[in-house]
Amino acid sequence: MNKLTNELQRLYFLRDPQCPGQTPDDGSLAGETATALNMIGADGKVRAMVMNFERAGDWDQVANVYQAVQSELNLPAPAVSVSGGKGYGLWFSLTEAVPVADAQAFLEALQLTYLADLPAIHLDLLPKAATPVMELPPALQAGTEKWSAFIDPTLGSMFVDEPWLDMSPNMDKQADILASLDSIKAEDFQQARLTLGISAAVEAGPAPQAASPQATVARHDAHGDPQNFLLAVMNDTSEKTRLRIAAAEALMPYFHRKIGGQ
Repeated sequence: MNKLTNELQRLYFLRDPQCPGQTPDDGSLAGETATALNMIGADGKVRAMVMNFERAGDWDQVANVYQAVQSELNLPAPAVSVSGGKGYGLWFSLTEAVPVADAQAFLEALQLTYLADLPAIHLDLLPKAATPVMELPPALQAGTEKWSAFIDPTLGSMFVDEPWLDMSPNMDKQADILASLDSIKAEDFQQARLTLGISAAVEAGPAPQAASPQATVARHDAHGDPQNFLLAVMNDTSEKTRLRIAAAEALMPYFHRKIGGQ
C-alpha cells in the first residue's frame, strides 16, 4: 500500500472491507484513473463529508469556512482540493461514521451559518442518498487534461483563475498534505452540531417527511396570502434548510419596504 492510498483510506474510507467502492487498488488511488469513492455504507452511514464550491471565484467563502470550523467550532482542519475544473472542495473526515441525515444536517448548518451570501446553486453538499459516489483527488479529468488535487490552503488564492493543476501532482506530497490532517472525533462532532444549533430533539426523532402537495396547498389556504405562507415555510423546522433560506430571501423585500416606509 503506497503512502497516498494509506492516507486516503485513513481519512475517508468506511472501515468495512465488504463495502463496494471502499477497496480500490493502489494504481487508481495514485491518480492513474479517477477513483469513485462510495461514501455511504450498507448501514446508511458515512465518514466523509464534502462541500463542493462550484466557482473558483468563491475562494474567500471557502477560506471563511475553513477558518471558522477551526476557530469557532474547534474542529480539525478539513482538506482543501481544487476540482480540476471549476472550483474547490472542503473534505471533512469523521472518526466514527454517522447517518447520512446527520452529515447533511451538519453541512447545511455550516452553509446557513457561514455561507448565507453564497447562492445555494453554487454549492453542493455531499454525500446525499441520491448521490453516494464522489470522485477522489488527485485524478486526471476526462476531456480537459487537467488534474484535481489536494492543495496547501495557504496557496488557495493562487487557483482562483485556474482551479486545477496542469500536470500530475507529486503523489508523496499529496500524501504529506493529508498526513497532517485529523478526523473529527465523535464528541467534537456532536458539540459542533450543538454550537451550530442542530437540535438534539430533531436528531433523536424520526426523519421529517416531505410535505405532500395537498399539505402545502392546505398551508397556503390557512395563511391566506403569500407573505404569511413564506413566513410559515421559513419558521417550519421540518422543511429543508435550503427551502427555508429561499423563503427568507423572498421575504426580505417585504420587511425592507416596511422599514423604509416608517
